[in-house]
Amino acid sequence: MKIAVITGASSGMGREFCRQLDDRGFDEIWGLGLGEENFKALEAELKTPLRYFDRDLTKLENIEYFKSELEKYKPAVEWLVNASGFGKFGRYDEIETETSVNMIELNCVALVRMTEYVLPYMVKGGRIIEIASVAGFQPIPCINVYAATKAFVISYSRALNVELKSRNISVTCLCPFWTKTAFFDRAKKINSKTGIEVVSKYVVMYDPIMIVKKAIKSADKRKDMCIPGFIARSQVRLVKMLPHKMVMKIWCKQQKLTKKYRDK
Repeated sequence: MKIAVITGASSGMGREFCRQLDDRGFDEIWGLGLGEENFKALEAELKTPLRYFDRDLTKLENIEYFKSELEKYKPAVEWLVNASGFGKFGRYDEIETETSVNMIELNCVALVRMTEYVLPYMVKGGRIIEIASVAGFQPIPCINVYAATKAFVISYSRALNVELKSRNISVTCLCPFWTKTAFFDRAKKINSKTGIEVVSKYVVMYDPIMIVKKAIKSADKRKDMCIPGFIARSQVRLVKMLPHKMVMKIWCKQQKLTKKYRDK
C-alpha cells in the first residue's frame, strides 16, 4: 500500500499539501491533526482515500498509537510532510510556560518522532518535507521560542538529508515567510494582560497554495531547502550578512516593540 503521511492535515498548509499531492497515485493519504469535521470536509474533496487520525501530537501516547498503526499495516511511505506546528507571539512573561513547552513538543519533539517512526517504512526515492520558517534564521524578540524551534528544524532537516542519501531519501526543509493560514488566529491573539499586539506590520503575506506548490517542486528536485518568495529569500540573505544584534534591533523598531512595552 503506497501512502503519503501528512501531519497538520486538518488545516493550513498541511491541508493544502493533501490537496496538491492528491493526484500522485497514492493508495491512501494518512493525515494527522485536530478537528474531525475538518477532516471529513477534506475527505470529501480528495480523490485519494483519506485515513485520518484526529489526535494531538503533543501527547506521546498519540504518536505511539500512530507508530502501532505503521507496524500493523506496514505501508510503503512515499512522502512524509511534517506540517504540524504552532507559534505564539508575546514577551516571555506573557506566554504561559506550558504553552512554550507545548510549542517545543509539537514543533520539534513530535516532528522528530514522526520522522523517525516513519523512516523504516519509507521507500527508496521517498521524499520528506519538514516545515520550518524564515524565523529560524534569526533570534526574534517576542517570538523567541517559536523562532528557536524553527532553527532546530532547519539544522535537523539539513543534516538528516545528508544522512539519508545512502537510502536515496531526500529531506527538503520548507522555510516560508508570513503565510495566510489559521496559524495567525492563535499566534497573534492580543495578550489579555497587556492588550499588546506584538506583530502589527507584515511586509507581505503569501498564499499557502503558492508556498505548497513551490515546496513540492523543490522536493521533486530533491533540494534540501525551499524558501518561497523573493522577499523571503532577500530577508534570509540579509539576516546572514548582518549581526544578529542588529537584526533584532531592526525587528523591534519595525514592530515598535520598545514603545509598546514602555507605554504599558
